[in-house]
Amino acid sequence: MTANLPIPQSPNLVIAPDFAGVVDALLNERETLYVVGGAVRDYLLGRSAGVTDLDLALPGPVLPAARRVADRLGWAYYPLDTERDVARIVLSREGAPPLVCDLAALRGDLAADLALRDFTVNALALELRLGASTRLVDLCGGVDDLEARQIRVVSRESLAADPIRLLRAVRFARQLDFAIAAETESQLRSLAARVCEASPERQRDELWKILALPQPADALADLHRLGLLVYVLPEAAALDSVAQSEPHRLDVFGHTAQVMNYAASLRDWFNGQTDRLPDADLQEALAPWREKLAAHLSEELSTGHSRADWLVWHALFHDTGKPAAFSEEVDDTGARRIRFFGHEEISAAIAGERSDALRFSRREVQVAQAVAASHMRPHHLSESFPDGVISRRAAYRFLRDTATGSRNDRTGLDVLLLAVADRQAPGKARGGDWGEYLGGITGIIDFAFAPNRIAAGNTLVDGNTLMRSLDLAPGRMVGFLLESIAEAQAAGEVTNADEALALAAQLLRRSG
Repeated sequence: MTANLPIPQSPNLVIAPDFAGVVDALLNERETLYVVGGAVRDYLLGRSAGVTDLDLALPGPVLPAARRVADRLGWAYYPLDTERDVARIVLSREGAPPLVCDLAALRGDLAADLALRDFTVNALALELRLGASTRLVDLCGGVDDLEARQIRVVSRESLAADPIRLLRAVRFARQLDFAIAAETESQLRSLAARVCEASPERQRDELWKILALPQPADALADLHRLGLLVYVLPEAAALDSVAQSEPHRLDVFGHTAQVMNYAASLRDWFNGQTDRLPDADLQEALAPWREKLAAHLSEELSTGHSRADWLVWHALFHDTGKPAAFSEEVDDTGARRIRFFGHEEISAAIAGERSDALRFSRREVQVAQAVAASHMRPHHLSESFPDGVISRRAAYRFLRDTATGSRNDRTGLDVLLLAVADRQAPGKARGGDWGEYLGGITGIIDFAFAPNRIAAGNTLVDGNTLMRSLDLAPGRMVGFLLESIAEAQAAGEVTNADEALALAAQLLRRSG
């Protein structure tokens, strides 16, 4: 142990107070138990504030002991792996993240157990005995690697034993701001293809944690450099070296990486993890809507997967259709121009296929497709309304066409935020119209949250009234008239049922 890292004298220095009851209860069940993994590592690094999960190792059998402790303390009990004798107990807390404690049977003695772990910095243990001093156990050189700020495998077999560790190496390096040891990096490259042996669900969960980092593009670049990206996100790897014309200055991969980081800054701002956005004009424009947008983005599309977290994934997918849509023209002067006609539709298909392959929920797949398919629409609207004042009718159509799941869905807001990140990326010049662009974006946001906003299908008259008043039979014409009324209502052109019926009669005569 080096003098620069703190030596814990009490488990309470490492263990959050809410976990103390669990430890005390287990010490009444077992003579010795061990705090292992990230809690010890993070304590030694001074990063243990706000710990909400704890890993404990103890002599088996663990499952019955874990159930007894959970019942005694009022925690929920889950058998995670009956074959390996691993359990989880969870304490739900109102207004705070749940506390999660994983309990696993020692695989042999402590030395054998630590030797089976992934990286040396995670192979540290805190020995707890009833009535005895706490003892830090380091059998794999983890403390030295913490001092050296490096990620190093415990043994040459560590990565092959569980291929998901190939992704975890990248995550820990970026999460801790550590370098990957040269020998470990060499192994990562040579074993990269084996990451496919991990289940899609485990790949998804690890990628989710990687893209949740403050600078996800850096981790994406690491995955690509180490040869992992082509196996887990091949569509992203295919963006490398796909050229773009001015005003782009980066290839599609570089541009995508920049958009991901800007999306992450929006995510973190709305989540309250940072006080400022990189662009002061953008922050000023969005500030009036920060609370409402944050509430929208807090919606979970699946358990633990919020709309805010999905912003980075939308950025990842938004241009994946460009390689397939690539075309090149050379004009009479010899100038080269690259185009990507229809890349949005291809990107949407890719977003759906990849998110489905990674076993994301049906709702997540649906939203990922919708955002990718529509991500160019805010740019086109900006071109159609260069003064930054987008009409109510156009705002209505945009929100209607981007809705998923229900008529009042606001997935269009996710599209707008992705478009802002896209426009921010340094590879695409913002130009002098940045203020007007933001004016158009906030105009749609204003319309989306207006108390009297007309949601799709929420018209002044219903279909039965139309059919009765105009002597119509059920059919497409009724739907057409209702949608026309809704658009006119959104634009403020009709304000009551009589005006709506008059408009419908007029449209019916024209169709005549």
